[in-house]
Amino acid sequence: MDNRDTNNPGPTEARSQWSPELILQAFKEIVTAVLGLMLVGWTVYLTHRTFNYVGDPAKVADAKDVLMLALGLAGVVVGYYFGRVPADMHATQAQQQANAASTHAEQMRGQAQQTAEQIDQLLDNIPAPASVVDRDAAAGPTQDVGAELRRLRDHLRRTAQAPAHRS
Repeated sequence: MDNRDTNNPGPTEARSQWSPELILQAFKEIVTAVLGLMLVGWTVYLTHRTFNYVGDPAKVADAKDVLMLALGLAGVVVGYYFGRVPADMHATQAQQQANAASTHAEQMRGQAQQTAEQIDQLLDNIPAPASVVDRDAAAGPTQDVGAELRRLRDHLRRTAQAPAHRS
């Protein structure tokens, strides 16, 4: 018998769904790749045609000028891909790490608030001294623990209320 919840997709099912942002990104990548391949193909074609003019000095000079322009454009395309892909990968990793850190910080704030509430419950169970005579006897370890618990509770509440550092 399978105990999985059918309403919550598993990790592989969630990754296989195409969001509008992913579709747009895929379209941009395809268009950019097609244009880049066309430009590189055109450069290869011009290079091939240039070698056909080796015997005529006037045609070689003209072909050399066109080839220099085409090679510059092909260099831009190749540089773009070799520079953009690692940069995009690092940006994605940095964004994922930032999101994970924010999530972790929120969880820690929640835990700090929960711990402060538990300390409040413990403080409620510490008996208060009944009279002036008993105050000296009660001022021993119980009061020290109570004061320390109050200090920790206040620190946890300040931590839980601290603003998140967003970049």
